Amino acid sequence: MKKIAILSSVLFLSLGMSCTDMLMEESKTSITSNWLVTTPDGLNRMVVGLYERDRRILTDNDAELFCALQMDYCTDILLFNNGTAADLGRLSGLNASTRHFSRMWSHYYQIIGKANEVITAAESMDMEDGVVKKAWGEAKVFRARSYFELYKRFERLYLNTVPTTVGNIDRVFKPSGKEAIFSLIKDDLKDAADALEWTDQPGRFTKAVAKHIRAQVAMWEDDWTTAINECEDIFGCPDYGMMDNAIDCFTGADLNKKENLYVYQFSANLGGGGSVSGGEFRGHRISLITTARYQSVTGMDFAIEYGGYGWGRVYPNTYLLGLYDKEHDKRSQNMFRYKWYYNNPDKLPAGKKLGDEVVPKTADEYIQNLHPMSLKYFDAWTRLDMPEVAWGFKDIVVYRLAETYLMAAEAYYHRDGGSSAKAIEYYNETWERAGNEHFDGPLTIDILLDEYARELHMEGVRWPLLKRLGMLERVKLHGGDTPAEDPQLKERTDLAQQRANFSTKHYVWPIPQAEIDFMGAENFPQNEGWL
Repeated sequence: MKKIAILSSVLFLSLGMSCTDMLMEESKTSITSNWLVTTPDGLNRMVVGLYERDRRILTDNDAELFCALQMDYCTDILLFNNGTAADLGRLSGLNASTRHFSRMWSHYYQIIGKANEVITAAESMDMEDGVVKKAWGEAKVFRARSYFELYKRFERLYLNTVPTTVGNIDRVFKPSGKEAIFSLIKDDLKDAADALEWTDQPGRFTKAVAKHIRAQVAMWEDDWTTAINECEDIFGCPDYGMMDNAIDCFTGADLNKKENLYVYQFSANLGGGGSVSGGEFRGHRISLITTARYQSVTGMDFAIEYGGYGWGRVYPNTYLLGLYDKEHDKRSQNMFRYKWYYNNPDKLPAGKKLGDEVVPKTADEYIQNLHPMSLKYFDAWTRLDMPEVAWGFKDIVVYRLAETYLMAAEAYYHRDGGSSAKAIEYYNETWERAGNEHFDGPLTIDILLDEYARELHMEGVRWPLLKRLGMLERVKLHGGDTPAEDPQLKERTDLAQQRANFSTKHYVWPIPQAEIDFMGAENFPQNEGWL
């Protein structure tokens, strides 16, 4: 009975749907636990529910899991202050029962379970029907992406490709090898790329998304030629292209732009990706986490031009900020905020006037309220009349063409060497756009790593990149910040704890202890080094 109860709560979870403006779908009912859908419309509604379920990573529990996965936690370019997923931010006190691990495991396995239902139902219908084929392709992306994300962190996984029913609920769980896991992922992505169109409604998977993920997978297998081919297929589609400036990809509430391959959609309309709490419809809090808490400084008040409400929890560190050529690289200025100015005439400190620059008096005031911040999640658009509100509805970028170009550059580098003309051409897509002079080469892995950081910080790229290259130890050199690196920190010597706490076991996350207990340690042993 214990097995049935646990699997019922995890794999039979109903994905409540809403009227999702961002997907422009009208869902009339909630998805039930019955996977035997018999109509194309029913399949489509199930897929809409999958998008809604996946997007909850941004709204559940202050988005701790999203931040841990996307915001360069446990890497060499993040300064973690406090609050959100602090144990991961500091690599402190982690064990197999830490909630972030179980949340990620459950999040993606729930998506896999529902994707299996869609795939199985679609394959029992007319696969020549456009709606059926599209739903099948989207579900294939969901399953492939979920297994890929799980593999990056946990490596030891069990594969499940059929809907869970009363007839198959009692099973023995055994870990699958990398070859089997990647074979399923690659097959799913090929099917998806064949089934989907290059463009679709904003917020839905496309052929470009499937190919981008397939290129990522190829990079993990050192399959440089496949990575190049998939990337160049995307480059050849006229529907996608680079924006004039990288920050343009993050400017505005609607981020459906030609460079953004996939974006989580949000809207302030009911059903727009948020949740109802206390009688109010609320979006996500991602902007708060990366916005400095400037409003706590005497003489400062909430201001939309500063991003409204800020918590000041995660920041770029001195190492990342030092990678930019401040004279030529436009990203150095337009991707970050460095200064604030007094804006509250009723609470000005003695000797200060409106518009004077705010200078931190202590290390605590600096790190909490006035530290340089990234503007990728900055939101001055969805809270215009309420800058003090602690949530917003700005879209969130998931995959971007800039990463596709840098993957292609790296793949050519590995395959053909640092002087490869194609590697240098693709590297210059982001490098020259930022205002830097043309780079003639040769490329090195360090040059590539630096450009990945400059262009893609806080976009979920850094940790998988460093792990793939066997270079997570860089956190021991640069993670966080010290007073020697940033004199404004003064006595704050506690902001680089991850350097001392990092060990090789952090390359792989522990299997959640509850899952080990359920599956049986004799069948599914824990990852090495974790209790």
